[in-house]
This record gives sequence, structure tokens and C-alpha cells, in this order.
Amino acid sequence: MTSSSEVGGADAPLSGRAFWLWVAGAGFVLILACWLSSGTLAPYGMQPGGPCHYRVNIDHGQFEAVFRMLDGRPEHEWMSSVVLRRILHPLLAYPLMKAAGFELGGLLFNIVLHVATLIGLAVAIRRFFDARAAVLVTWLFATYPGITYWVGLPYSYAFIVPGSIACTIALLWWHERASLRRSIAAACVVGVVGLGYDLMPFFGGALLLLALARRRWLDLGVVLVVLVAFALFVAKGLPAIFGFPAQNSNTVAYGAVVKAWLDAPHRLHGWGALLAALPKVFITNFVFSNFVFFPALFVGVLVLRRQRPLLHPVALAVLIAVFGMFLFLNAAPAYDGAWQLRGSWLPRLFQPWFVAILITVAVASIALRQTSRHRALVASVVLVTALNGAVIAGPFIKLTPLYASVYQRFYRAWRMDDNTSWLRKLGRRPYGICR
Repeated sequence: MTSSSEVGGADAPLSGRAFWLWVAGAGFVLILACWLSSGTLAPYGMQPGGPCHYRVNIDHGQFEAVFRMLDGRPEHEWMSSVVLRRILHPLLAYPLMKAAGFELGGLLFNIVLHVATLIGLAVAIRRFFDARAAVLVTWLFATYPGITYWVGLPYSYAFIVPGSIACTIALLWWHERASLRRSIAAACVVGVVGLGYDLMPFFGGALLLLALARRRWLDLGVVLVVLVAFALFVAKGLPAIFGFPAQNSNTVAYGAVVKAWLDAPHRLHGWGALLAALPKVFITNFVFSNFVFFPALFVGVLVLRRQRPLLHPVALAVLIAVFGMFLFLNAAPAYDGAWQLRGSWLPRLFQPWFVAILITVAVASIALRQTSRHRALVASVVLVTALNGAVIAGPFIKLTPLYASVYQRFYRAWRMDDNTSWLRKLGRRPYGICR
């Protein structure tokens, strides 16, 4: 850990007041970005809904069903949903959803959740790195399109970014001073986050890799047991408690990939072509899984830094875990099924690696602090913050093509390429402006 007191001279640490002013400014920008990504501007929406004709996703009812289940409604109102096991987000949002309705309550909760995440991230980066690094990371986070893509709709996808940040803070805390107690606590954080979204393979895998790298064999075994216990609870425990099926079309898709690997010797036909396409698929997913400008910043920071090792151990562990998941899904032999979890159409699956970018910026901020390259780093962060802000505000600043193209390449499912036409049909109306 590098404290801010180790950086002297002209690069003296920020005062507490200056730090919190920067964080407050980023928080205001984040709230504005969230509001400007709601209503008819929600990028994940693909059809009008409700009296104000705000955009919602075609799976709106699937997510609302989880709220109905928690609300004690009759089974026929929620049993058919395929996202009932993603319970943490609607459970935390339940009071606001109950008070203000599913849509408005969910939006308000999402905004509160992300502002709280921004504050937690700022404090964590200040602790594990320093205050100046925290300011850079906080502003990158405040304008991250990976938040605004999901935040305008009351769905469990809005938990991806806060859940990823919670896991990352737990991994940094573990790395600071590894111990069996911290291993158990970090594994529990990853497991609890797994109740909100399928993030355990990424951050559970990263925690296992970190324990392996430190040769902490007891910790490795204990972490594995804790993660398996949480995975079983999500897969079997929640269905048993609430009475919904353990398998559905979502879970079957992952089962098909596992089966393809197990039957690999009998599925050789066409496998070579799939493997030959891997480099192109990887590049596409790398660029668009984090909205073009974040990956470009990551590469640029690595070029600027040059020191060895280039990556912080936590960032490296997350990258290896995400890449392992990429290979598991994309290098698998051919398999049947309507949902093919491979190719360049759903880079969104690999969004969680954005945390490695934030950590890398924090590390570089300190490593380059007293070099001529530090200004280039700060300028790069400012540029990416501005570009991502332009993506979010695109419909209001006559950059709708930028807004549409960046968002649409994140997830190219059916009807996800109609952002521009929806703006023409429904107007540019954030939540609260009804027509």
C-alpha cells in the first residue's frame, strides 16, 4: 500500500476538504448522468411502456416478477420469471419500490446505490493508494457508461457495477494483509454479491488466484468451500425457499456450454473454425465490453507506465479470471441452443473487468507522480471522462450517433440497435418528463 504521505514536494497530498469537494462534484455528475439515462433515454430499453411511454426492456415483466415474489403476491404473478434467483437487488430496493412503485422506486434506489458506491470507491482508493489517485478514479467512475447503460431501469443488471466494486474493495483489503480471516470475509463478500448477479466466476476466481499466488493453501481450500456453498445456495437453496424451478432457459444456456466441454472429443466438427475466430472475437469483446474509451485508456496507461510489473496483483487476477471465462464460453466446441454465449454480439458478459482499469489508473497515478508522463496520464483521464460524458449526454448535445453506436455494440441482441429510432419516436425525456 502506498500512502499519500509518501508523495512529497509539489505533489503534496490533497487536503481532506479538497478530496471531498472533488468527490461531491463527481457525485453530482453521476446523479445527473443517471437521470439523463432514464425515461425515454434508457439505453437498455427497447419498447415503450406505461402512461408516459418511457422505454423499458422486453423482459420488464421478468424483473418485476421478483418484486412481486418478495411482495407475497400469488405464484401465477411471478413463477414464470427466469431471474428469480437474482434476489439481492430487488430485496435491497424493496422499500423504495414498495413506497414509490417498481419503476420509480427502482430508479431512485439505483441512483442512491451508485452514489454510495462512488463514495465507497473513493474512500477505498484513497486508503489503498492515495487521495490524488482516488480523485482520478472517482471521476472515471462518475462518467462510466457501464453505469448509465443499466441504471435507468429497475432491473438487477443495475447491481453489476456496484457488486463488482464491492468485490474489488474486498480483494484489495485481502491483498493489503492476507489472512485466513480476511480470506473468509472476502469470499463471503463475493458470495453475497453472487446473490445479486453472476459475478462469482470473475471475483471468486480472482480471489482463488490471489491465494494460489501467495501459496496460502489453507486459505485456498477455505475460500473454495465458501464459494461453493454460496453457489449451491443460489442454485438450489433459493429455489427451495421460494418454490421456483432451479432450472430455466438462462441456467440451461450455461449448462449447454459445460456439456459441450465434457463431450469435446465427440464435437470436433466445426471446432477449428470457432477457434480460428477467437482472436477477432476477443478484440471485439475487449473493446466493446467497456464502451471503447475505457479499454483504450487501459492500453494507454500500460504504455505510459512501462515499469514492471505493469499490473497490480488484484487487477491481474481479475483480468485472468475474466479471460478464463471468455475462453470457457468462446473456445467451447459447437453446441445446440437458441442462446449462444459466444461471439461478438454480447460483450456485456465481460463488463466486470472495468475494475482492473480503475486499479491500473490508481497505480499509475502514484508510479508516474514525479515523472513527465504524469501529466499525460491526467490528460488521458480527463479526455476519457469527457468522451464518456459525451456518450451519455449524446442525445442532448447533438452526438446521438456516438451515444447509439457505443451503447449498441455493448449488447447486440434483438432490437438493441434501435436507440436512434426510439429517440425520434419518443423524444428525449428523462424520468419525470411525461408527455
